Amino acid sequence: MSKDTCNVTLPDGRKIDICTNEGADIFLQVPENGQDFQFFTSNIGTASMIRSRKRLNANDKSKLTMIYFMVDSLSQYSTPGLFRSNVPQGEIEFWIDHVIIELKKLSTNQGWINTGKLEEHDAFILNQCISMFMHPVPVALAFEKNFFQVLSDFVVMRKITPSSLPCTDIAETIEILVSNTVMTCLYNFNNKWTAEKVFKKLDSCGMLEQFIRVTTVPQFYDAISVMKTYEELIKCNSFIKKAFKKGAPCGDVVLAILDRKDGHEQKRKDIFKRLETIASYVELMQPQSETNLRICRYCNKLEMSEEGQNALMQCSRCRMAYYCSRECQVADWKDHKKSCVAVTKADTKSNDVSDQTVLNFAKRYYVDIMVELVDVCDENNLKKEDLLLELDFTPNKRGRAPALKDPPEFKIARSRGYFEGSRPNEPDWFYKKEDRNTYKKNIKKIILGLKDHFDRLTPSHFLCFVRNPTGAACYRLQLMGQDGKQWFTDEAVDAFRSAINDDDFNQLTRIFNTDQMNMIRRHLGVNHGIGMPEEEQIDRARMALRMLGADF
Repeated sequence: MSKDTCNVTLPDGRKIDICTNEGADIFLQVPENGQDFQFFTSNIGTASMIRSRKRLNANDKSKLTMIYFMVDSLSQYSTPGLFRSNVPQGEIEFWIDHVIIELKKLSTNQGWINTGKLEEHDAFILNQCISMFMHPVPVALAFEKNFFQVLSDFVVMRKITPSSLPCTDIAETIEILVSNTVMTCLYNFNNKWTAEKVFKKLDSCGMLEQFIRVTTVPQFYDAISVMKTYEELIKCNSFIKKAFKKGAPCGDVVLAILDRKDGHEQKRKDIFKRLETIASYVELMQPQSETNLRICRYCNKLEMSEEGQNALMQCSRCRMAYYCSRECQVADWKDHKKSCVAVTKADTKSNDVSDQTVLNFAKRYYVDIMVELVDVCDENNLKKEDLLLELDFTPNKRGRAPALKDPPEFKIARSRGYFEGSRPNEPDWFYKKEDRNTYKKNIKKIILGLKDHFDRLTPSHFLCFVRNPTGAACYRLQLMGQDGKQWFTDEAVDAFRSAINDDDFNQLTRIFNTDQMNMIRRHLGVNHGIGMPEEEQIDRARMALRMLGADF
């Protein structure tokens, strides 16, 4: 046996290499001594017997390594359909039971606790899980038998200090076997699991938290399945909101890693950026006791979030429109049915970027949005109603979403250019990862929804177009202070224009209170040189100039 070959002799005398697809398939199809496939039962039974000895010599360890390597080779190289049909479930159960028993023993091994390392014959117990969990039956049984609870406990036992982690090889094995599990659940079951269901199961036993921790350990290369797992996780908007908030195990471990209080000292940049994206999502998704952006589609009545006042009803068909009463819904149906039909078949359970996330973004970066809005209006001789705010919450290959960067990336663009004529402002990302037929099928829904929102704008609204991990959505943004004054009116745009161009803040004081004005002054002063700097900044500037020999 070598790392690339594993030669076995069949009952008929033929020799095959089960580290090849052909050899593994032949092995599964040739009964041993006329019996059904019993390879796992017989060999894992032998492994259990060897491990029952108080001390293992070199020969024992070599035999164990060989047994586990053969199991790994069969599951890795055999055709998935053949593996599923020719390996009885009882054989897989016997294997999982063995792995669980031995993992529990290894959890208390002092060498593991102190160093995070395993001997080769012990490491192969986990190594074989990588390829086994690429098959549906082993994955289903692993969840059923609480394998991931045992694996989580195994990693936790290594936590002799807050940031203690497995060594590089073991960390890589654990992160890949978990990510393979996620991919198998999502793509290899006849009845697909949802990503949220898989992550909930991993979270409930503590494995998701430990998976995140081990992925911070630097590797020689980034496994595709690991990055894909993070990609799927970031799509689970509602799950992230609950499981990654402060006080939840996953939320606390992400914050600890970002604060460099947990995880590996030399962080993997790709993973670190993905965790920053998740943390940014969580922060933007937190509810606030102010007006949200849900408004009655017919009469523009606002939904007030405080104590559930004026809660709006959702259109049960498209899940996109809101109404303050049955009367408004009926009165609006003639117009609404055009766009409602277009999104009838949308997956209402998809975890898109929530209304609250968009609203929180608009509140947090309101001044930045207004500054850019004024610039685009003045440069192109346009009005606010001619433009829209474009946000992209979909992480790129490096794990960062443009709207979640610091500072964020967003675009103010001509709204009509998205749905009229040749649509010159149509974003490039409409085409990404889609063939032309898919694009044509889906673009109609997006454009109809966007135009519908555009046609229904009021002077206090600002059109917003959002790209999220599962599609796109349109909103009519409306922000206002506790005094009821609107923040997206033409008056507000003119007030910001006066402050930016003429250093005149008088118009802004008619809209914003003292605290808000102080924030706006500081922001514009730092970014545009407008307004007087704070006294502390002046003192620092004087000190710096004196050091250079200036006197005043």
